[in-house]
Amino acid sequence: MRNFLAGPAVFAAVLLLAPAPAHAAVAAPCIAKSGSDASETRADSSVDDGEIRWTASTKYKAEYAHANRAWSYPGAKIRIAPDTATTVNDLNYEDFSDPRSPAAGVWSRRPGPAATDLIRFNRARMDTYDPATRRMVAAHELGHALGLCTSRAAARTPSPR
Repeated sequence: MRNFLAGPAVFAAVLLLAPAPAHAAVAAPCIAKSGSDASETRADSSVDDGEIRWTASTKYKAEYAHANRAWSYPGAKIRIAPDTATTVNDLNYEDFSDPRSPAAGVWSRRPGPAATDLIRFNRARMDTYDPATRRMVAAHELGHALGLCTSRAAARTPSPR
């Protein structure tokens, strides 16, 4: 009986974090990441006390603004808001450029007291994509910051325009 209820419980948990109803949400197993941290678990996230406080030092303002709006739908259990002088910054959006990297965006958890997690956009990839694809990359990476894992279907790199 416990296994019978586990599937619907996981699906319900994913729906609570999913974007507005126009977006489909499916429970997917985590897949291994490459590099020194070769694991991705549902426990990894940038969420602190039910919210993510963010800052940005990226040229992709429209893209991260879209991602923040997409995940800030009515009834969302996690608040996404800019960092202020009286809050603790949980996440920073920033850029890097590596033409050898296939990744357009990367979420990185930085454990430790007062550490700020990162969503980094690879200009070498992002600049080749149309605006809709760049917004999709930003929303995908913010999903990781919210604690969602990559499904095998979502792990494919988008095609440049």
